[in-house]
Amino acid sequence: MDTLARLIEPMLEAALPETPVVILEGGRAVGKSTVCDRLIDRNRWAPRVDLSAPDVLATLRLDPIRFLVAQPTPCIIDEAQLEPELTVWVKRIADRRRSPAQFLLTGSARLGRHQLGGSDPLAGRAVRIQMSSMTQRELRSQPADFIERSFGRGWPPGLSSKPDERRAHTEWFGGIPSISGVLNHASASQWEREMAGYVEAVIPLGAAGTRADLGRLLRTFRYFAANSSQLLNLARAASELSMQANTVRAHIEHLEASFLVTRVEADRPTEHRVLTAHPRLFAADVGLSTWAARAWSGRRSAVVQGTLTETLVAHDVIAQANAYRERVIVRHWRDARSQREVDLLLVHPDGRLVPIEVKASTTVGPDDVVGLLAFADSEPERFTRGVIIYEGDAVIDLSPRGRRGSFVALPRRLV
Repeated sequence: MDTLARLIEPMLEAALPETPVVILEGGRAVGKSTVCDRLIDRNRWAPRVDLSAPDVLATLRLDPIRFLVAQPTPCIIDEAQLEPELTVWVKRIADRRRSPAQFLLTGSARLGRHQLGGSDPLAGRAVRIQMSSMTQRELRSQPADFIERSFGRGWPPGLSSKPDERRAHTEWFGGIPSISGVLNHASASQWEREMAGYVEAVIPLGAAGTRADLGRLLRTFRYFAANSSQLLNLARAASELSMQANTVRAHIEHLEASFLVTRVEADRPTEHRVLTAHPRLFAADVGLSTWAARAWSGRRSAVVQGTLTETLVAHDVIAQANAYRERVIVRHWRDARSQREVDLLLVHPDGRLVPIEVKASTTVGPDDVVGLLAFADSEPERFTRGVIIYEGDAVIDLSPRGRRGSFVALPRRLV
């Protein structure tokens, strides 16, 4: 595991010298501690402070300010969510020192969002970086250039990418490196048992300090993970789960706080446009969706395969956007009046837009660019190019006459 570089490492190394506190957030066991150890080895920093060790946590709580001030900088504190007041103490020290590279905090649940009357104690003092489970490019030790090419030179027609038969089955196991079958060979049944244990262990993280019924929360998670990539319709979900809409809304917040689901908001460039405000909700890792849909063995229906494909692509695109040097935001788009939509939308800081459609098929044709064309016509000034991600092997130019290079079909393995 420690031989595989992660997309987020350059961003972490660039952020630390410029800000007092860096917060590295992400799901349990996605590799945050390993990345910190790599940075420590590379820069010869002091070992990380691991709050999952009971004696370390107890010592911190005896005299937190003295403990933290005594640490060399940058002080890397792992599993920071285990001490709810930590961000308040870190704020006091950061304000006193007024220098960059003081703390790097890692958390498997969102840190510091409920202190100081519900505000973030580290607002204006910290940069938050979110780390995902491993992408397919990371697992194959390949460079990730999808965002760069989407806004830049694109992909030459005819460029091919052959499937890796060794990972044809296990790629649906996801990218959580500690689960057997992700970095090493494992049977589907072994993977399923470990995934079940993982979900049961992570579910309580986002609900800490609340009265949430963990059994009902698990049922809510399985419902949304099995239906990953769908528009979030609270009324329908509440009806199908036999729960109140407010309960389902609270459950989603808990699941987001523990990084089990990811919300992709709808793009609304102007308020007068008739665009749906419903977000799309994705399982945070395709393995979670595979597990929830009980799709780890046997033949999958076209609907389930489409769900898994969209979840896998969304995960990898969001992970690359989070690690990109500029703040690229991932949205989705749907015009309620025309019923046209695109699955994902890349929004560049300078306003440029790249709509993305995901197809769980090995062939594509002109009919598959209808949604992309509708989007391009709605945003002619900001539209950069449209991308279809599909299961074929070659890059295909699907541009209508006179718009060469504007619409391209891209093999999923090139994402």
